[in-house]
Amino acid sequence: MNKQLSVTPGYDPETWAMPDGWGAGSHDEKAPPSTTLYPNINDYSRIDAERYFSPDFMGEEWTHLWRRTWTCAGRVQDVAVPGKFFRYDLGHESFIITRGKDKEIRAFYNVCQHRGRRLVDADFGSRSHFVCPFHSWSYDLEGKNIRVTDREVFSETALCGELDLKPVRCEIWGGFVFINMNPNAPSLMSFLGDLPRLMASYKMEDMHIVKDVVLPVECNWKTGLEAFLESYHLHVTHPQALGAVEDVFNQLDIYQNGHSRLCSPVAKPSERMTSKEEVNPLLQFLLSDAGIDPETFEGSAADVRKAIADSKRKPGNYFGLDYSEFTDSQITDDWNYFVFPNMTFNSHPEGILVMRFLPDANDPNRHYYHVQVIIPKLNPGAKAPFYMAVPDEQDISGAVRPERRYTTMENPGLGQVLEQDLSNMQGTQQGVRSSGFPSGMRYAEHEKRIQVLHAELELYLRGLK
Repeated sequence: MNKQLSVTPGYDPETWAMPDGWGAGSHDEKAPPSTTLYPNINDYSRIDAERYFSPDFMGEEWTHLWRRTWTCAGRVQDVAVPGKFFRYDLGHESFIITRGKDKEIRAFYNVCQHRGRRLVDADFGSRSHFVCPFHSWSYDLEGKNIRVTDREVFSETALCGELDLKPVRCEIWGGFVFINMNPNAPSLMSFLGDLPRLMASYKMEDMHIVKDVVLPVECNWKTGLEAFLESYHLHVTHPQALGAVEDVFNQLDIYQNGHSRLCSPVAKPSERMTSKEEVNPLLQFLLSDAGIDPETFEGSAADVRKAIADSKRKPGNYFGLDYSEFTDSQITDDWNYFVFPNMTFNSHPEGILVMRFLPDANDPNRHYYHVQVIIPKLNPGAKAPFYMAVPDEQDISGAVRPERRYTTMENPGLGQVLEQDLSNMQGTQQGVRSSGFPSGMRYAEHEKRIQVLHAELELYLRGLK
């Protein structure tokens, strides 16, 4: 049974750190208050609803945000050897990311310099060179034009200027390829700030994809993203999780450039639960998942977290991982990192749920929800965290890269937890357009990460980034 929460006056998840001795210099270190970086953050506790459906605002975002910031294009895994490529679409632009014969990874606008036809339509592939399917103009893996078909029929005027593919900035972090259309933007590592240091122990560059799903959702990209920037919704959207997830007393951290994180303690019943001492069925499942027999476990609910951390740290643990570089909280809890403007990581040593929220090319009421799961090499029989819903039949050894699946709202293929969130995304988008919602969004302290999203977005819109 759940209860109405009574929070001590003055409680603020942004300034309160969970009492586990988290100290300076550790992964769990508490960040300074958001007012340090955003002195006017309270101005964003109310947001105009038009930001979520206005075509004019969508155009401003395209010009001032998407064309000027770093966004994740995909995984290095998909361009592991020379000739491999993948396509990345962002709004009305499309890019080819490929590895050249010199083993360098590059990104190009996916457009032939003849008549503007997109060079590649496939999501992934392998080529010795790129041939336009319209008139067979060709380009090598370094983007150089190597063939103008029937060159003799073109005048000098027609062929003057640059004929090579147009490059776009491309840099790597954690096994992810990022691109930026702004030639004058700071480097990717400068943009990411504290995040590479804080996430270093996960070694994402050594992980591999075990799930890859793209779903068109009838809502603005921000509507979709914001559903995952707070835990305030958990008690009603995911009530099945309250027996083992603390959704109230968690840690919220704000970083430079709009990035943030939220830690939700796992293997700990929510403060909303009337009974918090019983080792309930969900806690029993987590014990079992860590290699502990719940039938012989003698502790109370308060002992479960330490038991899980201790079990995983043992040599020869169930997952076959070395946990020595992880804090106890990293071992047990859900650390949700947000990389501005549109990417989240639900991070665990055993696997990371990676989500991107990609704008539609023309419709502000639609976006593409891209879900991937990446995991390290695990012992045979071990699985990614259960809520990520990696199919049991999926080979997770890394020997086979799963196909990208394009799904529908009728059959999303995302698992119970994420599918519970989908109804909120579309229902919110329908509501923000209503005449009965004249005051716009209202954000609580638990939703501070959303306020920071809009504060940082505003800096781009004003030309300050």
